[in-house]
Amino acid sequence: MFSKLIKSFAIGASVAMSLTAPVFAADEGPILVVSGPLSWPFFAAVKQGFDDGAETFGIDYQYIAVTDTSNMTSDYPRLLQQAISRKPSMLLVGEFFPDGMDPLIREATAAGIPVLIHNSGQTLWEDNGSIGFIGEDPFQMGYKAGELQAEAGVTKGLCFNQVPGNPTVEERCNGYVAAMEEAGVETIYQTIGTGDATNPQAMTQAIKGTLQANPGIDGIYTLNAVPAMSALRAVEEVGRKGEVMIGTADLSNEALLAIQNGDLAFAMDQQPYLQGFMSMQVAFQYLNYGLQPIGHVKTGPLVIDSSNVETTIEVNKKHAGVRGAS
Repeated sequence: MFSKLIKSFAIGASVAMSLTAPVFAADEGPILVVSGPLSWPFFAAVKQGFDDGAETFGIDYQYIAVTDTSNMTSDYPRLLQQAISRKPSMLLVGEFFPDGMDPLIREATAAGIPVLIHNSGQTLWEDNGSIGFIGEDPFQMGYKAGELQAEAGVTKGLCFNQVPGNPTVEERCNGYVAAMEEAGVETIYQTIGTGDATNPQAMTQAIKGTLQANPGIDGIYTLNAVPAMSALRAVEEVGRKGEVMIGTADLSNEALLAIQNGDLAFAMDQQPYLQGFMSMQVAFQYLNYGLQPIGHVKTGPLVIDSSNVETTIEVNKKHAGVRGAS
């Protein structure tokens, strides 16, 4: 157990716990987590995993995230730089924007700060010196979505990316396109600025315009549950409800109800809660015992469709937010 009390806080709350000194840490700084915005239900589930893991293993930590999503590509490197300057005992990082974040992670690992990557950065962690990666296989997330749509008879698919520049979500589209191309299905790749990533109306209008310009589209794959709802509205507004198969990555209560009602075909669950909880478990075991998983610990894809959506909804009623849905 840690030998001294370290004061830290998670966003919006202040918590202090009694901790024992990590065996392998260069100092007794806190564990710092640089992860996604809590305004997104998905990352609220990631943080719940971190919180529960911290409680389970008796760890004090701080969750650091942007509050304004309009400048994420520049704000996340700044937050990571600030975290490194505090000389934490360990960094748990979502590497959302490699151009700005990867050089800093290399700087941290070169300085002897252990880093564990979660959620985004699955192709980079080995080269930047991190001890491992916990998260989805994004290519397979998209590939499975493409398989499902091709098998259902989709003849022209649209992959809609609301966070261009994030290699994880780009890999989802790459996987989707690969599966569709293997099945002989044409695809269109559409992006929108990250400033509109949480603007449902902007996404609705963008998808609506693409549908109007390409009336042959009969399949849409979105990379988050928020744009999935925008896709549903866009399809309805162009008068094609029931004619376009829509699937998404990630969950929300609204998306789950849409699956239950038959409006949304499926959602690919990357189980965000596990990304937080398992990262905290690895941090505890690494700092205390020198133990670590070898390689990529996969948390997704898990397909949520009509066969298991009822169970998922019930779980989320009992344990609100754990499935990344609110």
